[in-house]
Amino acid sequence: MKFLLHQGLGYSTIHQIGDYLRSHGTGHHWIERYRGDIFVFVSDEADEVILRKEFSGFLDAVDDTETDGT
Repeated sequence: MKFLLHQGLGYSTIHQIGDYLRSHGTGHHWIERYRGDIFVFVSDEADEVILRKEFSGFLDAVDDTETDGT
């Protein structure tokens, strides 16, 4: 699952989220920066639940489904 960090927040927030996931989740997450936006990715459902519950004020879930144009 992919989450977008709200504008105006930066690496201190990312470190807080990462530390929390390592302590309370599976710790399987990664961060990417793309065109000025910061994304948090998680591969485990437990981590997704944590982000939705504990960090909903900082992150928005991103629907990353792609279509083939048909």
